[in-house]
Amino acid sequence: METRALIFDFDGTLAELNIDFAAMKAEVQDLARRMGLAGPWPSEGYLLEQVEWAAEALGNGFAEKALALITNRELASARLGRLFPFTPGLLARARALGLGLAIVSRNCGAAIRLVFPEVDSACDLFLPREAAPRPKPDPSHLAAALDGLGVSPAQAAVVGDHPIDVTTARTAGCLAVGVASGRVGPEDLARAGAGLVLADARGLLEALGLAPGPRE
Repeated sequence: METRALIFDFDGTLAELNIDFAAMKAEVQDLARRMGLAGPWPSEGYLLEQVEWAAEALGNGFAEKALALITNRELASARLGRLFPFTPGLLARARALGLGLAIVSRNCGAAIRLVFPEVDSACDLFLPREAAPRPKPDPSHLAAALDGLGVSPAQAAVVGDHPIDVTTARTAGCLAVGVASGRVGPEDLARAGAGLVLADARGLLEALGLAPGPRE
């Protein structure tokens, strides 16, 4: 089926990834210990979901404090961040082709807007974590993007730099495009099930057959 919409991750896909996730996780774990968490921190899952797990034992007060720590680190990293040079042109070209555009991120909207103040006007739909029922890889995050764009899963390509993005796309029935511009190499993106793997999103439109000519 014809691709009518592109759904992008942000950090590592459209912008440089510079969040220190190890330091962020250590800070949240330290908070949990200080608030009385007994037993080991889970080894499976991602930090936002681990915060939910710990909040079941410690209460919502922990979740609020942990999310504040996460947000503060995201904001600090965003102040040092920048878009990839190709990002504005890529989004403008996609829009000129009549494609629906969404940016879907597990990061907070305030941090993304620091890096990309024009994000709301550069795409049709911007869904940071607080704008979704639950963040990806929960399928509701991507489902909200598909509904907002008015397209079926088969009409959308999901572009991201992490296996989370690939898994979410595949679960939803979208084409998963992995880009190795973050911290995950092309082999790992392919192993996660990406239908297409690129060095970065620069030549996405050409790779999908949506635009002719050389890459920018």
